[in-house]
Amino acid sequence: MAHADPVYDLTFKRQYLHPKYWPTWLAIGLLWLLAWLPVSIRDRFAASFTPLLVKLAKKPCYIARTNIRLCFPKLSETEVEQLLHKSIRTGLMGFMGYGEWTARSQQYLQHRFVVHGQEHLDACLANDDKIIFMIPHTWAIDAGGLYLTSLGLPMCTMMHSAKNQVFDWFINRQRARFNGIVYERDAGIKAVIKTIRSGKHFFYLPDQDHGRDASLFVPFFAELKATLPALPKLVKLTGAKVIPVLSVYNAEQHRYELVMRPAMAPYPTGDLMADTRAMNAEIEALLTEWPEQYMWFLKYFQTQPDTDEGRYEAGIREIRNS
Repeated sequence: MAHADPVYDLTFKRQYLHPKYWPTWLAIGLLWLLAWLPVSIRDRFAASFTPLLVKLAKKPCYIARTNIRLCFPKLSETEVEQLLHKSIRTGLMGFMGYGEWTARSQQYLQHRFVVHGQEHLDACLANDDKIIFMIPHTWAIDAGGLYLTSLGLPMCTMMHSAKNQVFDWFINRQRARFNGIVYERDAGIKAVIKTIRSGKHFFYLPDQDHGRDASLFVPFFAELKATLPALPKLVKLTGAKVIPVLSVYNAEQHRYELVMRPAMAPYPTGDLMADTRAMNAEIEALLTEWPEQYMWFLKYFQTQPDTDEGRYEAGIREIRNS
């Protein structure tokens, strides 16, 4: 990424051909081949790996179980395990279908989606509103963004780079396939504000833990969560409307679904704490019917209000020492 240009650099580089990346290229090739399998067959194949992944991925599963227990304290241990298995199963289906978004045609991909709440998007477009699509981390999050850009909506987003440079290049090239603009997170928010003001919509991921100094502690389901209060500030600076949206993979119907809620209004209200809580409440409303879609393995509650120790660290140490 050049210093003068905060947009992710999609140029193919010779270093991507280094032998250390050959396994990555093999994985990308397999994803490409899987894109052409009948969807129901691919989904059954993906689901068959669920028990193995639960057994092997001890650290991510510990984080996921912790998050589920914090958010849904009334669930029994059996129900926690059921939700964990269902979430991993959904994630595997999404991952093994990931090659579709590079290999298949624009028309095919659009037919893979069913949209709920289209009227909320249409109302904003009819008013020529700039839109911030506020979307939590689901397994199908990239598919949702690509679907919106495939419709011709001018979009930008901000993503954190993957450690593997080849896979990072591949997924960001895919995200930009239909002329979407991808900024690296360290580019700063000024570039995004300028882009929204120019008339483009923003695909905003609001739910990661950015640490104590940058956050407010507000409820998220049954727990206090360090939450970045950036959304109300973005709306105030850009005049955009906020549409809460969830991108999901329906494992029973073997299709993607985009769930849109009404634009948040009035928003912002001027009460930063209340506005930040309202954002979390919208995420809760989206996930209530689709809890298995969430990436529960992310450290959403790492920062605790009453201690500097990370929420998950003690349990992770036990796993490493076992």
